Amino acid sequence: MTSDGTTDTNEINVGTTSTQISENNPTYSSTIGTDRSDLWLDQFARYVGVGYLVSRTDSTIPPSYFYAIVTVVGWTLISIGVETFVFQNTPIYIRNPYFILQPVVLIGGVYAAHSLNHSYLEAIDEMNLQKRSSDPEQFVGLIPNWLPWTVFGVAAALQLIRTYADFADFTTVGVVANGFVFPFVYAPIIVQFLIVYLTIEFLFPWRLYQSDVGVHFLDPHGVGGLRPIGELVKKAYYYIVGGLITYALITYGPGLNGWDVSAAAGAIFTSVWLTTVATVAFAVLVLHRFLHREKREELRKLESELHEHIENPWQVREYAIQEDATETVEDIRKRIESVSSTREYPATFSIWTQLLLSIVIPKALQLFLAST
Repeated sequence: MTSDGTTDTNEINVGTTSTQISENNPTYSSTIGTDRSDLWLDQFARYVGVGYLVSRTDSTIPPSYFYAIVTVVGWTLISIGVETFVFQNTPIYIRNPYFILQPVVLIGGVYAAHSLNHSYLEAIDEMNLQKRSSDPEQFVGLIPNWLPWTVFGVAAALQLIRTYADFADFTTVGVVANGFVFPFVYAPIIVQFLIVYLTIEFLFPWRLYQSDVGVHFLDPHGVGGLRPIGELVKKAYYYIVGGLITYALITYGPGLNGWDVSAAAGAIFTSVWLTTVATVAFAVLVLHRFLHREKREELRKLESELHEHIENPWQVREYAIQEDATETVEDIRKRIESVSSTREYPATFSIWTQLLLSIVIPKALQLFLAST
């Protein structure tokens, strides 16, 4: 990125990252996993002028952080001031103090998107995909440029339709919030996080499944070299858990007198929770199928190779190793043991335990709050 906040033409936009690709060798740069990420939200922030502000401060902080802090904090203060001093109403942040978590989560969503993007780069670097794949670039260009814009457009349109339908129920501040702030200011932040999250949970596992990367059967962790992916899936869902817990606290307002909860609140929360669980299940299923397929194929090849050095291989009581093939057979058997011992799920026991707990906690909290 140049000093004026624009993107250098020597960089390629890869949907969720900005990284250097060698013209002579289609592999990752030596700085992969450590270079500063360039998100779609950074581009959006530049389009609305934040890139210029960042360049004027000589700051290395991504424009998306400036955008989130200025807009989210700014609107929060403006809405409180207008409600209090213009309309003499009690701001929502006073009636339900848990609403202060909303701006915190929105700014945190920008941090989460950058953090997950950085972790994704580290994961593909740790897996040495640049050496193991004939086409390593396929793991960098997962998201086309038009997709975030399309999702943003759809989200904004849906919010505007909802605003129009419920227009009579809104206060003046509510009209501005629902008709402008939510669809055009907050929506890009949410869209950016969802794009990165779905890349990790959907696109990357599927791209790996269709690739020629294969499985690292000598992995000391026994998960075929996919531990970085398992850790990444877990980390991504942790951020979802934080969002769900915040949503539950804001919705139910535990300990608040006179705070009414919608009859549909429970159904909405459960629907969102089940959807997020489904994303994790998809990632685990695809990675399981990948490990299962590669493991069975490798065992088939090793078994065929083993049979070439054994007479009567189908008869355990009568088979005989060919002359001068003892060492070869022993080596093949060790290889078979390494392949057979590889688990078919991309996670260690500790990862599974943490992931299962993170899935249960939001729903357990929601049920508890609903019953109090």
